[in-house]
Amino acid sequence: MIERSVIVCDTESFSVDESWLARETSSDRPTAPRVADKLAAHAEEKATIEASLADSRGRVSGPRGAAAKLGVPASTLEAKIRALGINKHRFRTF
Repeated sequence: MIERSVIVCDTESFSVDESWLARETSSDRPTAPRVADKLAAHAEEKATIEASLADSRGRVSGPRGAAAKLGVPASTLEAKIRALGINKHRFRTF
């Protein structure tokens, strides 16, 4: 707090803003997303990618690929596929 006061002080006299002394209550702090919420979002993203891969018959890039359907670059989708552990080959049909 003292360091901050020195940095933001624009006069020769040292002062501390009283609002800095007030303690934050738990309701004032932003809440971090819960693990369950993160897992649900992760599962939803995986399901969306898998559905798009199924629609594109396992094709990631190109005008009819999953990346185009999702509106993301093919390299980004490839990275997400790897990160989520999706086997894109299982969606290929011949």
